[in-house]
Amino acid sequence: MDGRLQEVLRSCWNELGRGVVDRRHGFHVPTLSTIALDGAPCSRAVVLRRVLPESCEIHCHTDLRSGKVAEIRANPRVAWHFYDEGRKLQLRIAAVAEVVSEGLRADDAWSRSAVTSRRCYLAPRAPGDTCEAPSPNLPEGVRDRRPTEAETLPGRANFSLVVTNATSIDWLYLASEGHQRAKFTCDASGVWRGCWTEP
Repeated sequence: MDGRLQEVLRSCWNELGRGVVDRRHGFHVPTLSTIALDGAPCSRAVVLRRVLPESCEIHCHTDLRSGKVAEIRANPRVAWHFYDEGRKLQLRIAAVAEVVSEGLRADDAWSRSAVTSRRCYLAPRAPGDTCEAPSPNLPEGVRDRRPTEAETLPGRANFSLVVTNATSIDWLYLASEGHQRAKFTCDASGVWRGCWTEP
């Protein structure tokens, strides 16, 4: 892989890492697509929680009762879409996902979460359940205030980490003088290879 391609691949992971820590970065709330149980594509916005370039991992969190958990367990192939309007940069990433709800990795992800983020896992009903009127799906006591850390602990039972391992990255830079595009694939040994492609 030539030096320019190596630089582009490094920049992909760098921008993903920035998306984790910078709420204003275009990559902070990407789209994660799964294959629904009926075989149709299913996409939703998620918050980017962690990126580990050395192991090609991209993480988000979800309620263990959510539809995406069943979808990933039935078919772990997923797709990420990231777009940063300011940088005119799009990444489309194919990955294989795993839902982790128990053990050290899930515990660590829970401990890294702010109490305001943990509050949604206190939901008494599963995401997507039918309700009679618009509902925040939160217990009465924490609807209008920040819960204490102790109050969030029951939510741990509904919390899960989604670990996705990237297998390919499609990089597209949009420029008025001419777009640029490259494709990167990762083999079974974790080695990335890249090539330029037509935009």
